[in-house]
Amino acid sequence: MQYRIAILICLVTWSSAFSAGGFDPAADIADGMGNTIVLTDPSALELLSVPVAGIDDGDFRIESGYSRKFGMKELDRVYLAAVRRFGSVTAALGISQFGRGDLYAEKLGRLSLAYHVDSLTVGASVSALMLEFGGGYDNLSGVTVGVGCGFRSRRLKTALMFENLTTPRLHAGSPEVNVVSSLYLELQGPGPYSMTGRVAVERTEKPQFGLGQKIRLSKRGSFFWGVTSEPRTYGGGIDVNYRSYIITIAASYHSTLGLSHHVSVSLVRFGNDKPGR
Repeated sequence: MQYRIAILICLVTWSSAFSAGGFDPAADIADGMGNTIVLTDPSALELLSVPVAGIDDGDFRIESGYSRKFGMKELDRVYLAAVRRFGSVTAALGISQFGRGDLYAEKLGRLSLAYHVDSLTVGASVSALMLEFGGGYDNLSGVTVGVGCGFRSRRLKTALMFENLTTPRLHAGSPEVNVVSSLYLELQGPGPYSMTGRVAVERTEKPQFGLGQKIRLSKRGSFFWGVTSEPRTYGGGIDVNYRSYIITIAASYHSTLGLSHHVSVSLVRFGNDKPGR
């Protein structure tokens, strides 16, 4: 028990709240695919995080999920995200909570907007983060913004995001939250699969690289895997399609801290009644 508490204290000290990841709604959830994204078919949570990824006009997606980091209930995350495209505009809104309110919790709200012009997309987001501590301590909070752009050709899709542009401080004595620059790539193969990649650069941190792949096994399901550096994690999972619903089960493994897992349910409505992913 003491060992688990020591790990928890170290993780909270090193927590995403005091780095760039605290303002990213998908920071702990995308490990199953190497922190990469299928830009041509993102989930609601992924669009909230990377608004310049694309869905078709009229499409609507809502997603609810749960993650547990390293097998510890103190590090659970729950979230709800929704996205809709209206003509040339895509809007996404979401909330999440990491941790427990009686000990330590991060509550995040985020609004993202994107505008599509032919093969080019530009987008922006605003995020509000609040930290709660058990024992009657004062809460901490911060607000920041991000911008990005995306480009798509027949097989290659790219997205460039700049997060935390206001470099907020959660309190007067804390360090500034770093700006993070991320480049996302997706290469669609000749078959039913996509290769995905990500490079993230943050001041005072080593660059993080991610590589993933998603293979569509049938209209009813997909398999995906991924690997991430800094820290090194390995992950994988499946999507199962049932009517208008998508159930996602994913897991990732950290060589020191162990296994994390993620489960989500998405409701997907297509504007032109095309089949599910």
